[in-house]
This record gives sequence, structure tokens and C-alpha cells, in this order.
Amino acid sequence: MAENISYRVFVVSAACLLAVGVAGCGGEEKKTSDVPVVQGIYTTASDCADAGHLTYDTCSDLIASAVEAHEKDAPTYTELRFCEAKEGDGKCEFTANDKIRPKLLAFLIATGNPPTSIPLYAHAQGDRGFRDLAGKVYMHANDKLVFSEHAVTVFERNAARQYRR
Repeated sequence: MAENISYRVFVVSAACLLAVGVAGCGGEEKKTSDVPVVQGIYTTASDCADAGHLTYDTCSDLIASAVEAHEKDAPTYTELRFCEAKEGDGKCEFTANDKIRPKLLAFLIATGNPPTSIPLYAHAQGDRGFRDLAGKVYMHANDKLVFSEHAVTVFERNAARQYRR
């Protein structure tokens, strides 16, 4: 009987050690919260993918999502003068249904899990930056944001337009 108990203790101990050993296999997984989220401002899927944080397909899907948000949520105006009074000269576009809305210029893409995107528009005061629909401003001086070269060109062009009257 003592042999039988010793054998059972051995089997249970071996099973426990095996379970602990298997649980440790494969190395240590990084927690998603340990991976830093990179926020960047881009104008195209290629622009986004060239930054090296996301694939072209992921960037393309994120931009399509931001365009859908733009189509759904951007304010619309009945006349160009009303839009330009609010958004600035040259910062409005016509929709397919004869409405006018702010011109979509870029996308804020965050590499979190899952990655996210939002549409961006010209800074209302004509400064060198972008804003989202909630009015949050994204300036080039923010060292926590990655700005693609083309995004810098876009906001510089639109900031300059404010002063060309």
C-alpha cells in the first residue's frame, strides 16, 4: 500500500511539473498594454504603411473607416459662404447631395490594439496643424505625434491659404 501511495504522489508531482513546464514554453508574451501606441498623421495608406508600424492593408482599412466617419459625422452647410465663415477660405468641399462640408485633409491613426483612425481637418485659425470633429488640435510641434512628410506639406499649404487674401 505504501508503494501505491508513493507511486500516486510521484505521478501527481510529475503531472504538476509537466503542467508548469508546458505553461512556460514559448517564451514570454508581451502584454498588449506593454506595447507603446504610436499616433501618426497621414494622408494616404502608403503614407501610413511607410511609417513601418502597420501594414498597407491595415492602413487602407483604417483610412476607409475614417472616411466613413467623415461622410457620416462632418457638419454640412447649405451655402459655401457659411462653411467658409466657419472653416476658412478654401477649406470646404461639395458633397454628392449638394451640401458643403469641411474638406477632409488627413487621418490620425493610432497603432493600439485594435488600431484606430479619425478624420482630420484644417486648423480653424489657419495655424500649422489639424483638428478633429471634436475640436481637438494636432500641431506639428507635438513630439508625441508622427507627421508624415506629405501631412506636413498639406497643413503648411492650408495654413498659408489663410493668409493669402
